[in-house]
Amino acid sequence: MRISAPVRILATALILAAPLAQAQTIDSRTAKKMLFGTSSDVTLGQADLIDSNVAKAIKQAGKQIPYYGAIAVSPGEPTSSNLMPTIGNLHSAESAQKAALDNCNARRTVGGPCVVIATITPKRYKAQPLTLSVGATQYFGKEYRKMDAPKAFAISPSTGAFGADRGDGGRALSKCAAAAKGNGGSDCRLVIADQ
Repeated sequence: MRISAPVRILATALILAAPLAQAQTIDSRTAKKMLFGTSSDVTLGQADLIDSNVAKAIKQAGKQIPYYGAIAVSPGEPTSSNLMPTIGNLHSAESAQKAALDNCNARRTVGGPCVVIATITPKRYKAQPLTLSVGATQYFGKEYRKMDAPKAFAISPSTGAFGADRGDGGRALSKCAAAAKGNGGSDCRLVIADQ
């Protein structure tokens, strides 16, 4: 099948515009509708790697991990290595899974490439354009919403750090960057802005 030049140009424009669309901020009224409560839920994956007793223990332990989180293991890694990275309080399930896999793969010794065996999300989770860690969600509800506008809220997807302050977003980004720097992050971006 041959694609015409105008269709290729449109497709390229849509691909290039995707990061810009993700970079758009929303106001706090819209954000409030997208956020969840503080309770977590655990979804198991790679069930063939764990027996039912371990699955039950992971489900119980996972409920104590703040969303968004993940647990990874390396198949074939000796149990004595105690390698089961547990990551929590990030801003999306995808970020938590990546962090758990990166941590696990960096520490494995003889086992195979790591896999995610559990993902922690909010209760009644459904995909939203904006997702925040449980810590950021609590801060949004208790502190940010009480601030006078103009104000802004920034997050670091890779570290779970966040920052909020009054103004056009510069101070929120600075606070987020300072918090993220301690965990090796430099990806803060504004997600909520109120004028």
